[in-house]
Amino acid sequence: MKVPTYHKFGLTKARMRQSEIRDKKISDILTHHLTIGIGVAFGLVIYVFYYMQVKPATLLQFVMQVFLFASLGIICVGVPAVLFKLGEMFYFKHIKEKTKEHKTITKYNEERDQYDFWRIRKDYSFWRILDGLSFEKEVMNILMHLGYEVKDDLYSDDNPNDRILSKDGSNFYLSFNTKSTEVKEIEFIDSLTKRQIEKNCNELLIFSQKGFNKKITDNLKSDNVKLYDINGIIKVVRTIKL
Repeated sequence: MKVPTYHKFGLTKARMRQSEIRDKKISDILTHHLTIGIGVAFGLVIYVFYYMQVKPATLLQFVMQVFLFASLGIICVGVPAVLFKLGEMFYFKHIKEKTKEHKTITKYNEERDQYDFWRIRKDYSFWRILDGLSFEKEVMNILMHLGYEVKDDLYSDDNPNDRILSKDGSNFYLSFNTKSTEVKEIEFIDSLTKRQIEKNCNELLIFSQKGFNKKITDNLKSDNVKLYDINGIIKVVRTIKL
């Protein structure tokens, strides 16, 4: 996937910045400036009319007025705040989202997010720090993007990390090595090969975060068995085109 550029979408960095500043100003006006201004204006009008009718003569009356106008102040600010918050939501949802500029910027951001998502997964260090469960999820996500579908989850105490995937009419027996050490025993590969045959799968795919011992790779003879360490997974990621 190529790096999304401003030029591709007819944008500039300055234009993106101007759009962000404009949105912030509109949001501030609707949720802060107008709200406080109208609230203060309402409060002053009410206070003037009330003060003309009832002038505090005692301390108790004065204290009561303070509490009364504090409550009125909350109402005078709160009601406009709700109304203008709804106005802000309406603007961004029904006005801004329909503009050509917003659609272009949104498309650019989506492509940029996708690019960054897959760029990180081409980094060797990303795969090294994953725990076993996260490693499985990330690999499965890659396979889903490549068109594989989960046909059967083979979870059991004997093979907790095995699944059967299908693609283009073929079945693939998938197994993960989530141990903290590389795969060393050829017997482990043989046992998975037997399961692959028993389940009528065309190929056996083994993913190991810690890799495979040299004796495994040197002695592997079957073309129906594919071994994927981190480098192999990164090569698969690089085949994804969005």
